[in-house]
Amino acid sequence: MSTLIQCSSRQAAELRVLSDLMNCLLAEQLLPLEGQSFVELAHAPAQLRNLYKGYEAQAEKSTEKHHTHHHMVDEQNKNENSSSENKSTAAVAFRLGLHTEGVLCLVEKGVRQAIQWVPGSPVFVMKADGRWSEISTPVEVARAVLQRALSPEAYAQPGVADFLASVNMAVEQYALGWDQVQSLAECTPKSAYEWFVKGERIAALRDRPFHPSSKAKIGFSAEDVTAYAAEFGKAIRLRWVAIKRDAVQQGCEDGMSILDVLYDSQREEMQSEYLRRGLSMEAYLPMPVHPWQLEHVILPRFTKEIVEGTIVVLDTQIGDVLATSSLRSMAQTAESALMLKLPVSVLSLGAARYLPVVKLLNGLAGERMLRQAVACDETLRDKVYMCEEQNWWGYMPESMGLFDDHPRHLAAQIRVYPAELLDDAYHIVPMAALGVNLDGHHLLSEIVGRELSTEHVLNFYSDIATTFYDIVMRLFKVGVVPEIHGQNCCLVLRNNQVKGLLFRDHDSVRLHQPYLDKHGIADPAYHIRPGYSNSLYNDTIEKLIFYVQSLGTQVNLAAIMEALSEVYNIPETEFWDITEQAWREVLHAVQLPEADRAALARVIFESETWPVKLVVRPLLEADGVPGAMPSGKGQGWNPFYKG
Repeated sequence: MSTLIQCSSRQAAELRVLSDLMNCLLAEQLLPLEGQSFVELAHAPAQLRNLYKGYEAQAEKSTEKHHTHHHMVDEQNKNENSSSENKSTAAVAFRLGLHTEGVLCLVEKGVRQAIQWVPGSPVFVMKADGRWSEISTPVEVARAVLQRALSPEAYAQPGVADFLASVNMAVEQYALGWDQVQSLAECTPKSAYEWFVKGERIAALRDRPFHPSSKAKIGFSAEDVTAYAAEFGKAIRLRWVAIKRDAVQQGCEDGMSILDVLYDSQREEMQSEYLRRGLSMEAYLPMPVHPWQLEHVILPRFTKEIVEGTIVVLDTQIGDVLATSSLRSMAQTAESALMLKLPVSVLSLGAARYLPVVKLLNGLAGERMLRQAVACDETLRDKVYMCEEQNWWGYMPESMGLFDDHPRHLAAQIRVYPAELLDDAYHIVPMAALGVNLDGHHLLSEIVGRELSTEHVLNFYSDIATTFYDIVMRLFKVGVVPEIHGQNCCLVLRNNQVKGLLFRDHDSVRLHQPYLDKHGIADPAYHIRPGYSNSLYNDTIEKLIFYVQSLGTQVNLAAIMEALSEVYNIPETEFWDITEQAWREVLHAVQLPEADRAALARVIFESETWPVKLVVRPLLEADGVPGAMPSGKGQGWNPFYKG
């Protein structure tokens, strides 16, 4: 049974954020504290055991539900002399463990990660007089752990304060969104397009799974959240500016017009204001702007351009759109295969959500490379769907460069979806929407239109996992891995059967050039900021497969497994068994050099550890200057390791 069921929105928000926070602290070795370890609850002092009365009985049920996986964890534990440099992957020698120094918390053996927090269990901090005092909010827990885990110098870094603020804001904004669960449940789509929009709204409820501050949009007030976040489904009326065309860089020279997102009558309204102001379409490009962006970024920061006439703020307010789960991407209120992507320069996950020309240029190169890769495999041509992202316009005056901050706050892209989006035989569902427990309900039951048996759920998930790995590994063999986290990777259903995947947001299509060379695909010549690390070029197959392990498996599929397990009361381990089997079969079948296949099998299935994408530590170490999303890589638990 889900721990989110029957909670108020505030309680659900605090529980979700605290769960993600605690599990990140454990996975990134901020817990246990340096020099400490976990004590079996049954062997802890009576005073501490009394604080967790009833959890041992609960643990037996949890063990039955969650820890029947074929990992030989207990066999590993028999080797008391086993050692590991990584605390998070060391043998788990307890059923319920207690951290007893400074911070008191209860943990258990996990599946997605070796050790996880027992959801809903209390967390205590030791006071100066030696008493234990319960701390209930995520920000209090984060502060208590970080004060003890970090040196005074590290704790004083601006990234720590920013992270604590974002955790607090994540709870506030999560609670606002969770109020929409009931209205979402009552919303019955009448077309394929409406199903797509509902899926986006559901995906937005959780945002990036397992990230404790993902819901925080720094810069949005509570009123902004309710007006502009996808969960609320409110129409957003676009604002417009006119920009001198010699200060604009565009993608496809002979492609679409930005006015193609408007009706004929709306275009006439735009042209009327141009005539009234003495502007010409030949000299000035009309550019849509998110209303928040106009008020908070364009008007206060682009005063020089506005005074000089390079940018003209128009009175016309036309074009109604709906936010999607990515916030910057906008679906039209009326059915359309054309959608907009606009900068909304709030801070999220440590990065500003602007839309720089350099990313748009990389998107051109990534899309071209991905289409070439799909063409190399006949199976992919039938299973892969892609958004076309070649039509875009970005402010880029001659005096500024691709990596300058100022121009990246003003741009627009038209994203063209395949025709299936509007075909009622299809459902295009963001995979992130399948990773959301809707207060005891799941989108899958709504799509199918009836309650589902355990067999049906497991078979459906098996189809997801098999299709996902088949497509991803066929692309991998050519040398590319597109965006495969649940926000940018959509499941394509035809008559409620898994048909394929849709990919969007092509500016981060990662590659391994030696494989591309074998298929006659040239280096895409991505624009990489000098002196900065990049994840687009991967010189080994182990580095490239990391994104399938992390974003594809530990984030995207793991969230789906967790939600299906909670809602349909199926042991999560059954889904992990299906996941492993699907990946093993695909790896065996895909055409790879035998030495590479063996190397991947070792990395994926036989290694005791997996590389993991760090979430909290990079944010703590950030310098407070918004830029690219802080990221890092560590070592963690391999969910397929048998020992």
